Amino acid sequence: MARDITNSARVAWLAGSAGYLPTPAYLEALRKGLRASGWVEGRNLTIDTRWGQPDSAERLALELLAMRPDVLVAQGAMVLGARKLSASIPIVFGFSGDPVEAKLVTSFSRPGGNLTGMAMQRLDLVGKRLELLKEISPSLTRVAILANPAHPGQQLELQASRLAADKLKISVSYFAVSSAKDFATTWPALLESRAEAIVAFPDALVMSQAGVIAAFSRQNRIPAVSGWSEFADEGNLLTYGPNLRATWEQAASFVDRILRGASPAELPVEQPSNFELVLNQRTATELGLVIPAVISVRVDRMIK
Repeated sequence: MARDITNSARVAWLAGSAGYLPTPAYLEALRKGLRASGWVEGRNLTIDTRWGQPDSAERLALELLAMRPDVLVAQGAMVLGARKLSASIPIVFGFSGDPVEAKLVTSFSRPGGNLTGMAMQRLDLVGKRLELLKEISPSLTRVAILANPAHPGQQLELQASRLAADKLKISVSYFAVSSAKDFATTWPALLESRAEAIVAFPDALVMSQAGVIAAFSRQNRIPAVSGWSEFADEGNLLTYGPNLRATWEQAASFVDRILRGASPAELPVEQPSNFELVLNQRTATELGLVIPAVISVRVDRMIK
């Protein structure tokens, strides 16, 4: 139902509770974006929250839907459970993979149902991460890719990586990791590939193991990069990708437009517009890497 900011609105927030991603900060970013559009808690807005793991998403979504929200906002894989429960309540997602492959929407331009939102995956950034590695280590010729094959859009990201690597004359070895226990069994094969760097595709599984990857990276002096800043915070060399807090602030515009009467079926899925380069200088020093000035001046945040 269309409304203006003089009427009260109810928004539901469904997010993962895992500590490897700062999901409470994402909610604060959403709140900030909503305030900028005139929606303020305690005045004309109520936000109900639930936190959990993907296997509890349906149960938690049912609790939220029972409160009759005007919009449900779902973070990451939690949307996969929420989408099964209602075809009428608008759902705004922030999803790390390809929402078309995940069958959340029909297309980016015409979502076609009751879901729309932010798609974090940016295939054009894959080559940028490889270029950064090449600038740091000009002699780089072999890279290992760590990726979750179940992550929607993973094959598209792998294809983009191979194309970018070919242009840089870098050979790519691919290592699938489907669960936390797969990392330990992957390390011997990765070492055997003689990879000189690791590119980890960002998703919840990889982020949950960012510390494990960092320990392996430092022990074997193989720099590791990815797309979300938390990966660098955990001790890996660098990340280049969407600023996730800014992306959730951007997602608030979907909630605002839907509250004012727009249909999610006609709101094109958007991709992040704010990016950040985060460098862990401690790790660079430990790995014996000298960061070129041309990269240092571009760093948005330096971990010292």
